Amino acid sequence: MAESIEHQMTEIYCFVDDYLAAHPALSRWRRSPHAAPRFTDSEVITIALLQGPLGVASLRKAYRMVAKNWRAASPRLPTYAQWVNRLRRLTRQVGALLEATCGHDAAQARFYLMDSKPIPLCHALRHGRVRPLREDGARFGKSSKGWFFGFKLHAVRHIAGRVMNIILTPANWDDRDSRSRC
Repeated sequence: MAESIEHQMTEIYCFVDDYLAAHPALSRWRRSPHAAPRFTDSEVITIALLQGPLGVASLRKAYRMVAKNWRAASPRLPTYAQWVNRLRRLTRQVGALLEATCGHDAAQARFYLMDSKPIPLCHALRHGRVRPLREDGARFGKSSKGWFFGFKLHAVRHIAGRVMNIILTPANWDDRDSRSRC
């Protein structure tokens, strides 16, 4: 039986909040030690991680779906621009979460699968005008569905399904080159 989005949202939030509470050093990024935002870091990261369960292609769509359909779960939801700004400042925390969930025993695993997923940053019609995150490494690349501007997410997973490693690369990296990096 498929779990509801509300159930998945709750599971993701609890995991992220418990992890951040167990690692207080990750919350020391704010300038003021007394800064307690109304919308927590756990809520910001949860909305970003809901992109997969919601099955949407961008963070903007995930944010809009949460704002439209689950406003009661996030009553103090900031604007999209404020949310994206906070999410960008939480890259270290997201990296620590990924590292914690991707831990593995290399001696135990024998069969691996590797795949990549394009992460376009804008619609193809805007390629000539917009270059978001160019300074962060976004580039033009080609997937089986055509050209896009953005990144590629490469994942190595055990045959049983556990994610072993994840790497985010510019879109113009060849998938075969990332095998040695993962």
